[in-house]
Amino acid sequence: MHLTPRKLLNRLTDALGWRLRKVVGDDFVDRSKVTLAPRWRPFLKKPVFLGVTGSVGKTTAKELLLGVLSRNGRGVGTVGSFNDIDATSQALLRSRPHHNFFVAELSEDKPGGMDAQLALLQPSVGVVTIVGYDHWSAYDSREAIAAEMGKLIAALPATGTAVLNADDPLVLAMGQGCAAKVLSYGLSPQADLRAEDIRSVWPERLEFTLVHHTARLKVRTQLCGTHWVPAVLGAMGGALASGLTLAECAEGIAQVPPFEGRMQPLSTPEGVTFIRDDYKAPLWTADACFAFMSVAQARRKIMVIGSLSDCGAGAPEKYAKVAKRAQEVADITIFVGPWASQVLKARKPGAQHALLVFRNVRDAAEHLNSITREGDLVLLKGTNKQDHLIRIIMARSGGIACWRDDCDRYEFCATCAYRNKPSGLPVLISSAPTASHELPAIAADVSPIQPGEQVVIGLGNPESKYVGTPHNVGFEVVERLATSAGLSWDQTLDAWIARGSSQGQTLCLVKINMPMNLIGAGLKRLAQRLAFGPEQCILVFDDLDMPLGAVRSRMSGGAGGHRGVTSILEAFQSDAFRRVKVGIGRDGAKDDRVAYVLTPFSESSRPAVDQATSLAGTQVLDLAKRQRLAK
Repeated sequence: MHLTPRKLLNRLTDALGWRLRKVVGDDFVDRSKVTLAPRWRPFLKKPVFLGVTGSVGKTTAKELLLGVLSRNGRGVGTVGSFNDIDATSQALLRSRPHHNFFVAELSEDKPGGMDAQLALLQPSVGVVTIVGYDHWSAYDSREAIAAEMGKLIAALPATGTAVLNADDPLVLAMGQGCAAKVLSYGLSPQADLRAEDIRSVWPERLEFTLVHHTARLKVRTQLCGTHWVPAVLGAMGGALASGLTLAECAEGIAQVPPFEGRMQPLSTPEGVTFIRDDYKAPLWTADACFAFMSVAQARRKIMVIGSLSDCGAGAPEKYAKVAKRAQEVADITIFVGPWASQVLKARKPGAQHALLVFRNVRDAAEHLNSITREGDLVLLKGTNKQDHLIRIIMARSGGIACWRDDCDRYEFCATCAYRNKPSGLPVLISSAPTASHELPAIAADVSPIQPGEQVVIGLGNPESKYVGTPHNVGFEVVERLATSAGLSWDQTLDAWIARGSSQGQTLCLVKINMPMNLIGAGLKRLAQRLAFGPEQCILVFDDLDMPLGAVRSRMSGGAGGHRGVTSILEAFQSDAFRRVKVGIGRDGAKDDRVAYVLTPFSESSRPAVDQATSLAGTQVLDLAKRQRLAK
């Protein structure tokens, strides 16, 4: 194959860059590129430099722009969703003086975040999609977010073009007083580029009629959902500002596939279709998914929802609100992650199997992949760094062995070097019971729970090394109750059980013989053998967020971050457990939560703990009495 001098130079540059990284490290190379890029920028006189920003749709708008512009010229853009100064610098160093265009995605993640990028980019075309609530924690208001995005428009020269969303007042206002020409787009009758007759009903893709002055043109895309209209119009506006015709824009748009993890459809050999919207999930973007699913045509519609970002205060209530909305548009809704148990209270009456929760993606994948059939449409909505929901799809073909829920990697699992390294919890929390630290192995023939009998489950770890630790106060409470009532313990396969009466209440005291994080499976098996349900149960457990010695009771609710409670709620798919919580918090306890909860209480703490376990036993009896009187 013949190599031109230019191609040879590019290959040598890539090879040297790779070798340099091996010698001095990635950070040094990245910093060097940030330093070199401004020196290279003056040599790039021919390319049209375009910047794209917005709270939603900017990556798709950038990819659409690159796809359209590439039909009539050559150029480069920032890679994927990388949108900081490092990404812009690296992309710019790949640009050449003979190129026709350069497209950069710009981030408004923090005040001042765009300054260095704009100084380097020196754009002549700026595209702004929507001002939403992304990165809300870094700002005081949407107006403050808009002010950061508006720097792109303020940086444009008089010969440039500002492409602005006419349907967002904060975006349209950026054109006031800017030196560049303004090209507006949207649904507004006043927009220069206007979309009419919008349609996106799965399995059909997004299409609409584009109106520009007196011209009307049918635009067909490969995208899923009407919420992509601003991204499409913004990209077409940027292409028009770069010299393309309307027809060329429409032809180019039709050829660009959905960007990875952004409403990206994937079909399995079994005939199940997944819509991947799993790159990021700001709370306010959930409505677009609901709108898509509400009109989609499919045998069954299933939604899997992971971590929602930018929830701020009141996250449990916000998750519950999302769950209620999801149940209106989907046949089955599955929540995954540490907040999942919070949505059980939002389940519709009689819809036991329509709303399910799992803390771990592996358990969610196991369940979902066991129930999906040909013709099902499954939408994955989550935040990749936290959830990695793509593993649900990869698991169907055995293409994933890593089931960690805490890796915090930004990349998708399909390209991760660790995807075939086994890790994470076992499937469906299956674990063999561990040996007792204090009780003889007595095989007990336990009879079913009787009407009016209350099942009191103390949460703890069964191994002897955990005796006297904060995480085992649940064990201490039920042991104290058994001692005060003169009850003896029997051991079964799954638990230690003590049954009898205390102060007029008939009790079945339980300590599950499994590690805390896996306790739900053992309790579920016991419940099936003894024929009891969540409404008959009282959970007793530690709470690190409560002061040491404090005791509180609740009638139901989420797990509050307690993994033992999470395991139970997931196993039963119900939050109808009454609870008695014993505070174990103190100064510095949250610095290393695991070490603290698994280290025995100090002698100075023991009096407060003993008093709390006694009070907790009293509250258990009170809850049992109220349950009995209510009947």
